[in-house]
Amino acid sequence: MDNNTNYHFDNSFFKAPLKFGEITLYQIGRLYSNSKTKVDTHVHRDLYELTVVTDGCGVITTNGTPVKVSRGDIYFSFPCDTHKIESDAEKLLKYDFFAFNTENAEMREELEKIMLDYSGAERRVFCDERVSFLVGNAISEINGTGYAAPKLLECIFVQILVYSIRNFMDRAPRLLTDIVTTNDILCYRMMNYIDTHIHSLKKLEELADVMGYSYGYLSSLYKKTTSNTLADYYRHKKLEIARLLVLEKKMKMSEIAEMLNYASVYAFSKAFKNRFGISPENYCKKYSLT
Repeated sequence: MDNNTNYHFDNSFFKAPLKFGEITLYQIGRLYSNSKTKVDTHVHRDLYELTVVTDGCGVITTNGTPVKVSRGDIYFSFPCDTHKIESDAEKLLKYDFFAFNTENAEMREELEKIMLDYSGAERRVFCDERVSFLVGNAISEINGTGYAAPKLLECIFVQILVYSIRNFMDRAPRLLTDIVTTNDILCYRMMNYIDTHIHSLKKLEELADVMGYSYGYLSSLYKKTTSNTLADYYRHKKLEIARLLVLEKKMKMSEIAEMLNYASVYAFSKAFKNRFGISPENYCKKYSLT
């Protein structure tokens, strides 16, 4: 991130996430932009994030799609998103942020449904004053030493998730059947599942359980509908995420290889070179973001 900010309060726990009951906290904080502030493209790992716009306006770009946001908007980011944030030059963006995941099976199921039904970047925005207030309250409590602070934060985080999930449950999912075929919809859902589970997906055959069809049928349908293979799509997505992680320079090549389920660093480097023409190390030197 460009550090030219008027105010930036950031509690990051990516290396050692904090547990609050069934909620895992990765990051929480507040940012006030100035005219030069820009959060460069980065990769979300296995976490969700709420960006709560408290003032001004700007653009949040997710997976290449820009969406304008303004005061009162809450933007929901999903696992494996590529993500950047830019402030308007005059109406400077101010926002709170809360990155999390949950071990609660019921909530995880609902979050999975939201990812499938509302994957489009323009559909991620909702407004809820309760969520905005609770995220702000959690920020004020996170470094506090008051009575029962951890228990209070657990309650706050659960409320944030419940209210956020309700906002999407109360919407009617966009109906695609009038403009695309059933096969198109199924292919779209397969691609979206791969996109949002790129860190945890061990093999493509897992799609069978998720989609309710045999993998052979899904693979054949995808090839017939798109003229490409699921394996090619999966490889392309993994390497695009790997490219961004290499440019971020926050992880070792071995860590990237492990996160993206390559058999070894050698296998990762070979796949990367086949795709981009040079090794990950040389790519980083040539195109580094910093």
